[in-house]
Amino acid sequence: MTKADSQQTIQGEITITGKGLMLGEPVTLTLKPAAADFGIVFRRVDIADAPEIQVCPDNWADVLPRCTSLRSGEATVSSVEHILSALGGLGVDNAIIELDAPEPPGLDGGAGRYVEDIQAVGLVPQDAQRNYIEVAEPFSLSAGDRQLVLLPADALEVTFVYAHPQTNSQVLTLEITPESYARDIAPARSFCFENEIEALQALGIGKGASYDNVLVINEKGEPSVPLRFEDEFVRHKILDLIGDLYLAGRLPKAQVIAMRTGHTFHAEFVQALAEAGHLQQVPVQEPIEVMDIYEVLPHRHPMCMVDRVIAYESKKRAVGIKNVTYNEPIFEGHFPTQPVMPGVLQIEALAQLAAWLVLRDIGKEGELGYFRSISKATFRRAVVPGDQLRLEIEVAQLRSRIARIEGRVYVGDQLATEAELSIVLASV
Repeated sequence: MTKADSQQTIQGEITITGKGLMLGEPVTLTLKPAAADFGIVFRRVDIADAPEIQVCPDNWADVLPRCTSLRSGEATVSSVEHILSALGGLGVDNAIIELDAPEPPGLDGGAGRYVEDIQAVGLVPQDAQRNYIEVAEPFSLSAGDRQLVLLPADALEVTFVYAHPQTNSQVLTLEITPESYARDIAPARSFCFENEIEALQALGIGKGASYDNVLVINEKGEPSVPLRFEDEFVRHKILDLIGDLYLAGRLPKAQVIAMRTGHTFHAEFVQALAEAGHLQQVPVQEPIEVMDIYEVLPHRHPMCMVDRVIAYESKKRAVGIKNVTYNEPIFEGHFPTQPVMPGVLQIEALAQLAAWLVLRDIGKEGELGYFRSISKATFRRAVVPGDQLRLEIEVAQLRSRIARIEGRVYVGDQLATEAELSIVLASV
C-alpha cells in the first residue's frame, strides 16, 4: 500500500474560534485525530452526553437553507461544507470535530484558515486502505438546467460551470490534489448578491455574515471588495462541491462535471450514489490463506500463483499477494543466470485471483474458470526473485458465466503489469 493509497489523520489537535456564518453564534471548534476507518465525526460538546454525528449520506438533513447540514437524533450541525471541503481536499480521512455550537466558525468565508492549520500540524498515514468513490461507467443526476456527472478516471478532476444573470459565466477545470486545493480553491470566499440580503435575513440566516467574510455583488456584478481570483465565484462553488461530496466519507476518483448545482443537489447526488451501491465499504477481513484459496481453485504446484487474498468485495474486486522465490521451477529455464518472472505468468496470477472471486460467488460445482480473452497487456518492469506481487483485479462486467476483468500487478508502489482479460466459467 503506497502512502497515497493509505488513510490519513492529523498529527495533533487544532482549535479555532469564531462565529457561525448562518446563525452567528460564537463557537470553539477542536479538530482531533481519529483511528483508521473512523471517518469524520462531529461531536456537539455543548449538548448533554456530547452526541456524535457521523458524516454520511444517511445523516444529511434539510435544516438551514443555503448550506449543508447533518442530523443524528436531535443533534444537528450546519454549514459543514467548508471544513469538510478542507479535510477532503487535503486528504484527511479520519477526524473528530468537536464544537460547542450548531455550526463551525465561518472565518473569512473560505477554507483557507482550516487548510493552514491542518498543514501546520501535519498529517500522519495510517495502516488502512483509503476508500474512493469509483465508477466503472458514467453516473449522473439531472434536474432542469442542473446536472452533476461522474466519469471514470484515475484521479479527481472537477469541471464546474457557474452562471448567474448578474455576473459573467465562469467555467473552471482543475485536477484536485492537496497542493492545488490549498493554492487554488481554499482561499475562495462565500458570496451573495446585494438584492438577496433582505430575503436571507427574513429566513433567519446570514446572522454571522459581514463584508469581511462574504463577497457581496451589486446589480452591476461588482464585488464589495477586490477578488482573490478573477474567477473566485466558480472556485468557491468547487470548494462547496468538494465539501458536499465528502458527505460520502470519501471523494471520487473520477472526472466530475457540475453545471449550476448547489448544496441540496449535491447531497441528493451523494444519496443517489449510495442507493446505486457506489459507496459500499470493502469490509475489514482476515486474509484468505493459500489452503483456503485452493479449495476453490483447481491449480496445484507449480501453477499456484496466489499465496493469499488480503481484501475482496463480492462480485466486484479482490487484492491478492504472490511471493516470487528463487526456487520456483520457472527460473530453471527462464534466464537462470538472471531470472525474470514471465509476464504471461503474472497475467495468469491475475486470472487465478479473478477466477477465485467469481467461482466463490457464482460458480457451480464442477466448474472451472478458463481464459476467454486477453487484451491491452503491458509489462512495465521486470519481476525478479524476492519481489512480492500485489495483485489487484476489478470486475468490469459480469454476465451469466462470463466476467470481464481489469487487472494490475504492483511491486511496492510500482506498476509492473496491467491487462484486461475475460474468463468464462464452464464445466469440466
